[in-house]
Amino acid sequence: MREETSNPLREHRRLGSVPAMSDNRDDDGGGNRRGALIALAAMALIVVAGYYLLNALRDEGRREDCLMSGRTNCAPLDVPTPK
Repeated sequence: MREETSNPLREHRRLGSVPAMSDNRDDDGGGNRRGALIALAAMALIVVAGYYLLNALRDEGRREDCLMSGRTNCAPLDVPTPK
């Protein structure tokens, strides 16, 4: 006589399979969109802050180059324009 051994993989497939449990076609994905929008807003904020920092450092570098060349009138003047 042949003794039947139980195959754990077959029992697992009978009880419930991983693909069937991970089927999320009914999920609207609202949480995924919210997270993506938050990440997009954070990245936009980082880009704007980087652009501001780039311009500030460029202006400061120009001012330092002017001072290192021996000039004394390197700071930009705010002159009111006539109306």
